[in-house]
Parts: sequence; C-alpha cells; structure tokens
Amino acid sequence: MRVLELDDAHHRVRLQLETPEDLYFASLLIDPGDLVTAWTLRQVKVERVTGVERGERVRVRLTLRVKKVEFQRFTDSLRVLGVIVEAPEWLHAKGAHHTIALRPGEELELEKAAVLKHHYRILRIATSRVKPLGVVSVGDGELAVGLLRPQGVEVISTLVLPRPSKEGSFKDQIRRELESRLKKVIESLEGRGVGAVVFAAPQLALEVVRDLVTAVKPRLKVRFTRVSEGGLAGIYELLRDERARGMFEEVRLAPAKDALRKLLELASRDPGRVALGLSEVKRALEFRAVKILLLLDEALLSSRREEVLEVLEEASRVAEDVVVIPSALEESAFLSRSGGIAAILYFRLMSSEA
Repeated sequence: MRVLELDDAHHRVRLQLETPEDLYFASLLIDPGDLVTAWTLRQVKVERVTGVERGERVRVRLTLRVKKVEFQRFTDSLRVLGVIVEAPEWLHAKGAHHTIALRPGEELELEKAAVLKHHYRILRIATSRVKPLGVVSVGDGELAVGLLRPQGVEVISTLVLPRPSKEGSFKDQIRRELESRLKKVIESLEGRGVGAVVFAAPQLALEVVRDLVTAVKPRLKVRFTRVSEGGLAGIYELLRDERARGMFEEVRLAPAKDALRKLLELASRDPGRVALGLSEVKRALEFRAVKILLLLDEALLSSRREEVLEVLEEASRVAEDVVVIPSALEESAFLSRSGGIAAILYFRLMSSEA
C-alpha cells in the first residue's frame, strides 16, 4: 500500500492498493460513516416513453458514505457498500445504494470523521509491507535505474554512457565508466527503501557489474541476471519474461516467511513465547504482550470475521508488527491448524489455569 496523500487537517487520505494483502489493511481503515471515493462501474438508467430502462454500465468516479465493508478472498476484491453522496449529475445516482469493488492496483480516497491512533498504526504497518524492487540495467551506451512495484515499473533515471571504443579492453572501459556511477546508484536506492536490487546487463558487462557491486558491499540484497540488451530496453526485457516479477514476489513474501519461521522456531524452543488461536491471542493482547501478530488471510472469511477484525484493531495499537500470511505458502499449514491466528510475544505469560 502506498500513501499518495495525507491531509491530517481534513482527515483525508489517498491510497493506492498494490497487493492482495493491502485489501485486508484497507478493510481495517474503512469504517461505517466514512466517505470513500473511487472509480467504479455503475449502470445508467435510460428514460423512455415506455418507462425507465437499464442502460449500459459505465466507469465513473463516485463517493459513498460507507455502511458496510466486505472482503472477498477468492476474487481478490474488497467490497465497500454504501449510499452515493457525490456523482456526475447526468448519472442521477445521488442517494442510491451502490457497491464499489476495490482491487489491487486501484486508488481510493478516504475521508474519516477522525483519524485515530490505531488508523495511523495500520497505515504504517500496511505501507511497510511491500518494498519496491530496484532494477539497474547497464547497456552499451546507457545506464537505466527503475523501481518495480506490483502495478508496474517506475523509471527513475537514465544516463548516457560513452560507447566503448574498439581499441583497448572492453571490460576496462566499462569499469572506468561504471565504478563511481554504480556506487551512487546503490546509495540512491538504499535511500529509497527498496527491498532488493537486480542488476541486469549483457554477459561481458554483467561480469564487470558483478565485480564492482561486490566491492561496494551494499547493505541491500542483490541479484544479477543477463539480458540481451541493457539500459532501458533491458528493464523492459526483464518484465516481459517475468524474471523480475518472480524476484519481486520473493521480496514481497519475505516478511511472511520470516515471521512464520520465527513462530515455528519459538513454538518448538520456547512455547511460552507463542500464543496460538484466537482466545490465546486475545489474552496476550490484554497483557500487551503481543510483539508480532500473524494472521492467515482466510481467517477474515471465517464465521469469526468480526472478532478477528477486533483483534487486528487492538493489535495495531499494541503489536510491533502485523503480518498477513498468504494461505498459498506451504509453511502456513501450522497457522491454519491454530485457527488462522497466532502471535509471537514479548514475554511469557503465566498459564490462565494457574
């Protein structure tokens, strides 16, 4: 999730949903009574002599006063139900009921009566979930740098490089041109909070890039991949064959995998530092003992959805982190057996039976 605009004075926030996980966090941010503005499909009513008929569905931007929010896991959709308060005049839709279906890649504007502490907490957690993947592509005469997000690539800079001459070593010439530039590029990407960086180049240039990047010792995770043509063309070549997308998924799923690994280790080594199931997690929250809350995505579809949402809201005030676990992960089976919810604790709790 990306916060595109935050207006504290008017309690307004504009968001871009990036991944299916963002729909869970959006469901925690949108409360009954809020105003939600987004693009949606609405059927036009056509007045004829014989009466009013249903016309075609058109894409319009509407504002709803929210009555209810429903999450639909298997359609990757968050349904916002409410009454239309703003719409194009020609649509004649004000006062009518409508449902906006929000999906990854879409934007929404949310206006609340008040933005409370736990709302800010949810925003912080949600916006830290997905880090962009840096892509640096070196070609014959061009260096291109981009940020890969779920909805696409953002090219942040291109730089013309002198073309290597036929005299002298090709690798030595590339090395001279890239040595200082690559260091600055890495520093820039580290400052942008990327999750990892992929360096792409044709084979000979890639060997030089690998040596130079290794010498810099970046704090970021780095990967190297070969492309037939570097520069801006190399970035788009990566996107076409899905290599970068696969790398991005690794970065995106890293927090979930890491949290599950810690949970499994503690459950085996120090079970007192783990709460399993809804009742144990609720008790741990009462003692403000929850450090990391883990929630299986499908738990929001269970018959205890409302209770789960209450736990998530409380965890947003107490926990250091909230991690939504995709049920597709192989390691999620342990969490599923625990009712889809668990927590890593700051400290051990005395048994409730003591």
